[in-house]
Amino acid sequence: MKEGNDRSCLGGCIKFITGGIGLIIFLSMLLMGFYVLLRGAGAFLIVADPLQKVNAIIILSGGTESRMREALDLYNSGYGDVMILTETGEQLEDMDVLHSFDMRIQLINNGVPSGNILVTNIEVSSTLDEADAVKQLMERRQLSSGIVVTDPYHTKRTSIIFGDVFLDSSISIDIRPVRNSWYSSRSWFLSPQGWRFTILEYVKLIGYLLNR
Repeated sequence: MKEGNDRSCLGGCIKFITGGIGLIIFLSMLLMGFYVLLRGAGAFLIVADPLQKVNAIIILSGGTESRMREALDLYNSGYGDVMILTETGEQLEDMDVLHSFDMRIQLINNGVPSGNILVTNIEVSSTLDEADAVKQLMERRQLSSGIVVTDPYHTKRTSIIFGDVFLDSSISIDIRPVRNSWYSSRSWFLSPQGWRFTILEYVKLIGYLLNR
């Protein structure tokens, strides 16, 4: 009788252990699938065209100074001779100075000649506005190619919008995400900031596609 109880107990323990291992494997696979899904969602937003020599390096407004640093790296590496800024009409906080003017001074202080810095003459409030303003400026200045610099999470929508705006133009536009950005497809979901920017970008992207 005792031997039978021992066998029954052993069988129950084996089933419990087997079930526990199965649960661990299932949860691991579930977490791995969730990770792959989140990483894919971040990677989908990032576009990086091959670098090539162009006429102009275009710094989109918004974001942080990381866009300017990336543009300066491209300029100093010889990928473009002209810098283009987009005019938002925004002023520096507590100062009667346009943000675009401040950016211009920073570029000059970093070795970019004043004559090589162009600012759109149309005030912009969206990426679509920026694309329209940049196109007009480049056509007026007879610039045939450009690299648009922006944050990684913003590159997909930027690529689509600039592609639409420049569709009927002979001007070629490449997209360049900021390197060493805080935003990465591997880790965006580890911070509230990453979730906020990713969700907002998808909302804006879907909104644009629905209203094309």
